[in-house]
Amino acid sequence: MKRSLDRKTRIALEPRKQPRQQRSSKVVDRILDAALILTREQGTRTPTTLAIAQRAGLSVGSVYQYFPNKEAILLDLARRWLSSFPEVIARRIKVAPPTNREEFRREVRKLFIDTSKLYLENATLMPVIEAISGNADLRPIQNEYDDQIIALYAAWLQHVNPALEGKIASRLGVLMMEVGHVCRLVGLKKDRRTFDLIEDDVETMWLALVSPYLNLD
Repeated sequence: MKRSLDRKTRIALEPRKQPRQQRSSKVVDRILDAALILTREQGTRTPTTLAIAQRAGLSVGSVYQYFPNKEAILLDLARRWLSSFPEVIARRIKVAPPTNREEFRREVRKLFIDTSKLYLENATLMPVIEAISGNADLRPIQNEYDDQIIALYAAWLQHVNPALEGKIASRLGVLMMEVGHVCRLVGLKKDRRTFDLIEDDVETMWLALVSPYLNLD
């Protein structure tokens, strides 16, 4: 059973003030952009709130108006990263469905190019993502996006084959998401060549998994 984020943890990690005006939104964007740049520069070292404020050109007090701690900033970055995947997958549903296996293979390749870019450009956020996955109190945050992604994968498969049963499409969606994510995390911990080779392997596994269900020539 999925558990909800407990109230104490949610309060401790939620942004203190939601930006309601354009000016406030720009300040939050500056904070998050600065944090993302620093995580990319510092690798495994977590940037301090002071460093984030300095990079954003703000006082520490201004940062604390919006975020209670650096963990909340990194968590918001992770949310933004997770929220980028549904849009990328949804693009595949908006185009005409492929009529043969080669066309479907090209669609899969386009998806891998788009999603790989998200992983490679945000590799330094992966420890935050893994921490969310391994923390029972934080896991509900990722579950929200996982459910969206699984549903979109299922919808994409049914877009290709409208006769595909919903339960089967959802089951395949779970495998597509879980295998793709775990394998990419392994690749990111190695080197770029290993990452690319693992990507190719995952793509091959995906095609072998779903092709029998798609009724394509």
